[in-house]
Amino acid sequence: MEEITVSQDGTIDVIEARGELDMSNVEALNGVLTAALSDDTTSCVLDLSGLEFADSSVIHTLVRWSNDVQLSQREALAISVGRETPAARLVDLVGLNGRLPIFYSRDGAKAALLEGQRARDKRRLEWLTDAELHAAREDAQATSDAAEHRLEDITSEEERRGEEPH
Repeated sequence: MEEITVSQDGTIDVIEARGELDMSNVEALNGVLTAALSDDTTSCVLDLSGLEFADSSVIHTLVRWSNDVQLSQREALAISVGRETPAARLVDLVGLNGRLPIFYSRDGAKAALLEGQRARDKRRLEWLTDAELHAAREDAQATSDAAEHRLEDITSEEERRGEEPH
């Protein structure tokens, strides 16, 4: 048995699903998402952290709605799965982290939606999914390493020329 509630937090609809979601009742979730995402002025946090069970029909729904929102070029959907929950284990198992806007906390998902209006490279780190944050760290480290190597080369060239390094 599922329980789906909708609340409003400013311009963000918060949809919270609890209990069990499967092919027998996933259309209720689709209906609520349709209503929430049909308005171009609101964004939506889908909180699945209270689910006790979810089957592949839920995965299909997450992929479908994430794709629909992405095609509309709106950063309007963020999915919160909690930590060490059935929903978190399911999205990890099927490899959706990094492919969909999945966050471990509802607050992180809300922050992402609020930040979603900015250009991607100008967004605060709270906006990034966990996978994007990891990739941003790797990119920043690579850039830092390259800059450090370039600085060492410059210093060596200055020393070769007999100049005083700065």
